[in-house]
Amino acid sequence: MFYIINSIPSRKSQADKTYADLIRLGVDKKNILIDFGYTCKDFPDLEENKRHHLLHFNLFDRILPLVVNKKVDLVYMEDSVKPLHRAEMLVKSQQCINWLGYIFHQKHFTCGVKMVYIPYLICKDLLEKKNTFRPQFIDRLIRNYGQKNQCLCVYGQTQIRIYPDESSWGNNKQKLRKEKAKARLYV
Repeated sequence: MFYIINSIPSRKSQADKTYADLIRLGVDKKNILIDFGYTCKDFPDLEENKRHHLLHFNLFDRILPLVVNKKVDLVYMEDSVKPLHRAEMLVKSQQCINWLGYIFHQKHFTCGVKMVYIPYLICKDLLEKKNTFRPQFIDRLIRNYGQKNQCLCVYGQTQIRIYPDESSWGNNKQKLRKEKAKARLYV
């Protein structure tokens, strides 16, 4: 398994915390990468309410090609996440996307891709179908792909905590809801 912490340069200190937590849990340094991906400066014409597209672009342009080239399973994480366990200890099926860390989960909706295990073959399939996906929130992409292909396993209880400096996306109503949910997860 290869752990990739998705971040941006201005959030280096948050990404470093997540990196240190993985080391503390026993993940080998050679299996962890902090990917300082796209920022708004890379897409100056992108509307402010479309900033979440940066995560989508980063996943398809940078992260998936790296994982497919290495031929390894991916553990995708966002910065400011404190994992409670190594992904290897939690994965229920190596043929499915295992959604291990999130902000909240309801029957048909999970918010926040904070820690997700994606097998190599699914990474490869996502990359091959890259042009069939419109830019969207990563949680929506993961949910839709997993449900369509019957390969989604959402952990019953989130296996992460969040450092308080984690930011929220969305409109004001969405931000308020996420902040309320995240307050229970703060370290």
